[in-house]
Amino acid sequence: MKQIGFCLSALLVGGLLNAQDVLKPLIVEGDREVDAAGNVAVQALDAERVNELLGYLPGFASVASDSAGYGDVIGMRGSTNTLFFGGAGVAMVVDDVPYGDVFGYSTEFFDLESFTLHRGPQGSRFARNGVGGLMELRTLAPTKEHEHAFSAEYGSYNLTHLRFRSSGPLDKDWSYAFQTYFKERDGFVDNVTLGRDTDTREQFGTLGSLYYTPSKDLEMRFRFMYERTRDGSQRLTALPGVNSAFGPIVDSQRVQDPFRVASNVPGVTEIDRFQMSMHIDQDFGWGNLKSITAFSNWKLGPNTVDLDLTAFDLSRSSIEQEQNLFSQEFRIQSDQDADVRWLGGLAYLSKDNQGVANRFFPLPFGGIFANQFTNFDIEEESFALFGNVQWDPIGNLTVEAGGRLEYVDNSIIRSKTEPGGGFIPLPPTFASESDGFYFSPSLGATYALSSETSVFARTSLSYKPQGFTAFSDNAATTDFDEEQSWETEIGVRYQSSDQSVGAELRGYYKQIDDYQLNQSVPNTTDFIIANADRVEALGVEGEVFWRPVSGLTVQASAGWNQIEFEEHTGAGGADLSGNDVPFLPEFTAGMVVRYDFENGFFAQTGVRAVGATYFDETNNGDFRQGSYEIWDAQLGFQGESWNAAIFARNLFDEDYYSFMNNQISAGVAGDPEMYGVRVGLEF
Repeated sequence: MKQIGFCLSALLVGGLLNAQDVLKPLIVEGDREVDAAGNVAVQALDAERVNELLGYLPGFASVASDSAGYGDVIGMRGSTNTLFFGGAGVAMVVDDVPYGDVFGYSTEFFDLESFTLHRGPQGSRFARNGVGGLMELRTLAPTKEHEHAFSAEYGSYNLTHLRFRSSGPLDKDWSYAFQTYFKERDGFVDNVTLGRDTDTREQFGTLGSLYYTPSKDLEMRFRFMYERTRDGSQRLTALPGVNSAFGPIVDSQRVQDPFRVASNVPGVTEIDRFQMSMHIDQDFGWGNLKSITAFSNWKLGPNTVDLDLTAFDLSRSSIEQEQNLFSQEFRIQSDQDADVRWLGGLAYLSKDNQGVANRFFPLPFGGIFANQFTNFDIEEESFALFGNVQWDPIGNLTVEAGGRLEYVDNSIIRSKTEPGGGFIPLPPTFASESDGFYFSPSLGATYALSSETSVFARTSLSYKPQGFTAFSDNAATTDFDEEQSWETEIGVRYQSSDQSVGAELRGYYKQIDDYQLNQSVPNTTDFIIANADRVEALGVEGEVFWRPVSGLTVQASAGWNQIEFEEHTGAGGADLSGNDVPFLPEFTAGMVVRYDFENGFFAQTGVRAVGATYFDETNNGDFRQGSYEIWDAQLGFQGESWNAAIFARNLFDEDYYSFMNNQISAGVAGDPEMYGVRVGLEF
């Protein structure tokens, strides 16, 4: 009842966080006001990474494992991804370019024109399907006149964050948009064995687009993106008071402090993301044709982790991995002012995921260690035909129908070696292939009760395809089945005619069969993807936006859900029916209050609350993060060509874990209290 009360209070007190492709506050683009349907105000929230939206977006879940996205979980209304292999539960599309697996997603935000969170399956509208939802990001387009901007930020732990962007015309047909950032800081965790912090962070990113517009009906875009991560160790520390699998002698050497560790391995995470794409946009008047050709390369080399977290050299892992992703989309779309609005598309995607994982660990008979290498190559190829149509059979009613037909082919080649030979037999080289056809229909309707109030409903069926995992020595547990989900939502929205008040309330029910999740197999090092028979999700989400007086904006959101295994047997044979599904908080709530003074000064504060979250399917209390709240604040000045602000993040230094690893009884502590100053210049 305490959590539900917090959610309701947030809804009554404040306003809307723009996070659904429905009623949102207005954005001003030049001299024209447009409805910012679905836009998440990441800059207003002072959010720089996807996981910093957790708490502000009802139904949204994000688990950050602190490896620059590798091993992260992103979920929506119960649908998530598994850690290293398997499809995404929430898809990501940036500038119409689809991303592949969650570990390859961009973790730092470039300067954005919009961030739209679409809830529910989106296979009928996008080249990439997300059974839980889809994050659609659009970066800044070229400006009509030459514009440049620079910002610098300095804060606690020697945080340095620099950004620069520039855009404008080159001649009458060519224009450009360019931006880059650099970000680094010292570590949060004190390594008592090495005598220094090892979890330093360094990120660099650059994004450039060249536009060719020979006529008002034709536009071509050539886009390039590169991101570079050179991080230190993963922020894993021993969970206080929790016994590990290494025994009491080793546990006595594990430091029981979220921000201290005794590891003898410095640890490192190095990631490079490279992406290039070509976009052709032809307007025929009656419709618009788009072609998006893209290639992405994601490379991890390496990710090294000390698994025992002591000065002993007992167990460690090192993974090198690379993914190449090629996609081609053709999309044709009608005039959106027509009585019947339609969209159709054809998408092709080819994904090659290969790597080598090294695991050093002790064997059951004392004093003997194994040093094993797993080589793998997992390929996926898919073809999808998708379409969506909207029409208004009567004045106040809009009906929408869509569908997606997709063919997916997967294959794996896997082998395991141990240089110099070992004491236990290794599995033979394994190769397999699977394929399947999937049809995902959707149907929805919106009815306007008045010019300010409308009701809506939507139901849809969607799939995550079958696939393979490389981290299993048993051929029988290397593959996993497709996941099927059926979701229905209903809601009501209100927006006042003067745009000063808006509200939306949604309820949903979701049934997921053959739910894909990770499992550790007892008495082995296998980390597989299994299928739970059935998961059921039930939730309520609400958002409110309010401008009571000039200069004051209040936004709030809250969501409560019950997401449980309806039928599921764990790896050890235990009946886990009725348990909460891991990685999904039971509620989230957030509120942002900002006041802009007439002289240019502003004050803003925000709070986001995250409910209790389990990090394993057995719901072991040792791997449960209780509910917590994070407060942020900033004071600043916004002038015509410059701005400045002082900021505080996690103002009250709340202790919490953003990730827990039940295999090694360790966790990733959330960011501590940080202060800083930011200045910006536009010219």
